[in-house]
Amino acid sequence: MGHADAGDATEVEVRRRGRRYAVTVRTVVLACAAAVAVYQTPVPLVVGVAVALIGWSAVFLVIGPRAWVVAVDTGVVVALCLAQRWTVPPEALSDSTNWVLAVVSITAVAHQWHTGTAAGATVTGVVLAAYLAGNFLADPAVLPVSAPLALWTLGEAGLSRGLFLLLRTGAQAADQELAVSERARRDAAVAAARRADEREHLALLHDTAASTLLAVGMGAADAPWLRERARQDLAVLRDRPAPVAAVADLVELLAPVVRQSPVDVETRAPASVPLPAEVATAIRGAVREALANVARHAGVDTAVLTVDHADGRVAVEIADAGRGFRPDLVSPHRRGVASSIVRRIDHVGGRAAVETAPGAGTRVRLEWSP
Repeated sequence: MGHADAGDATEVEVRRRGRRYAVTVRTVVLACAAAVAVYQTPVPLVVGVAVALIGWSAVFLVIGPRAWVVAVDTGVVVALCLAQRWTVPPEALSDSTNWVLAVVSITAVAHQWHTGTAAGATVTGVVLAAYLAGNFLADPAVLPVSAPLALWTLGEAGLSRGLFLLLRTGAQAADQELAVSERARRDAAVAAARRADEREHLALLHDTAASTLLAVGMGAADAPWLRERARQDLAVLRDRPAPVAAVADLVELLAPVVRQSPVDVETRAPASVPLPAEVATAIRGAVREALANVARHAGVDTAVLTVDHADGRVAVEIADAGRGFRPDLVSPHRRGVASSIVRRIDHVGGRAAVETAPGAGTRVRLEWSP
């Protein structure tokens, strides 16, 4: 008997359930056949055969359809067939009331689920030949009548084999579809991870080198904070470290951002705001980009940074009284608000919103809650 590949989960399950069903049905049929045998011929020999048959059926049910069990079971059925002269009443030899014929039929049907096609055909041929031989040994005259009835066993076995093959083919097709779906899901996950890594890399470039070079271009080359900011940019681009601590103080992380900002910042914040390090780091990057946008586009040199914190929830707002803009007219090629602010906060489970209009200033609000 072959074994399905480990990855063919559906086929394995179909085989397992099919074999369990075949063994169970076979056991029930043999128990009924044994009861019929005792009813038809209530003599000690037949009673002993019936008890032995039921006992062997219980062994088959417990051990399962292993190769040697199937072989022994075939031998048991062959022996029952050849012993019909002693176990079957003469009037039942030639018709469907022959309980041995029921044993032959269920054996041929059930073993199609336990064997390969060639072995299943062999088992069917052997038990059918033994049944006809037993008929002949019991009464040669009944063979012309009993043979056509017994040959129905070939059709029963063929239908059982066809059902097994049909279910197995369907299970294999399902496994192939699942494999294709899993490959597609895995490829999509890899592609998404690559895109996310690329977006993160571009965001880092935008937040570090691009912002610092812009500050230089705007005349801040002699600013005392620029050298330290450039050093930090190089460290980030070289190492891209992940936060080591599980919790970080947002106010502490924002302090150097405010200090190195290209515009003056009025800060309104509590003394300490502990947050998950990943969240605090994302907010720091978004605040830094928002302040850089004030310097680039607002036409003013001041901004207000407000941090509110209560019950684990945090809200950070960066506001300016500059020229404002129309968000719908922002070029999709400009990555500042979309990549460095909105997506960065979305990535940690927060929310970012930008409120602005021409001549009305700009307000960037970042919110996060556990």
